[in-house]
Amino acid sequence: MKRLRAQEARIVSLVAADAALLHVTPPHVRFVTTSAGPCYEALFNRIELDRATLALPEPLLRIVVAHEVGHATQRRTMLLDFAFTVMFLMALLSIPCIVFALAPDEELWRVSVPGIGFVLAFFACMKKRRAHAASRAAMFELDADAKAASICGAASALAALEAMASRGWIDAARIEAMRMRVHGRR
Repeated sequence: MKRLRAQEARIVSLVAADAALLHVTPPHVRFVTTSAGPCYEALFNRIELDRATLALPEPLLRIVVAHEVGHATQRRTMLLDFAFTVMFLMALLSIPCIVFALAPDEELWRVSVPGIGFVLAFFACMKKRRAHAASRAAMFELDADAKAASICGAASALAALEAMASRGWIDAARIEAMRMRVHGRR
């Protein structure tokens, strides 16, 4: 138990050091037993690390921590994306409410045709928004990888990405981007 607490204290100090290098407020660190992997939560400015991640060799753990702190540099953009998504959904969902509120009772049957159009438009917008969110998430990951590489070195970051890929958390595009960084073909 003491060893675990010492390791957690070491992680908190790594987070503080990396945050100072990247000129951001150090994120809080939350240690959990299991999760889908290490992650950064912009809303709470918090990094979540699971026991499996803590079991990584020290050099790999160091890079994972640097990557997650790299996400803290993107906090403002992530929060703006979240706020935009919430406002977009509220505006989109308010349209049929306004139509129903303003339509006279005898004309409510006419609302069903635009209502069907609204549902179709809603699903089309959500599909487009989901694709946009996926591309933004990929961009955030590449940026955090670059920040981890600037702190720990590109070769070390590549080794960490390859090790994390064996756990199923890293896609091939991120590994290829880091390989290009290592080999100077940026």
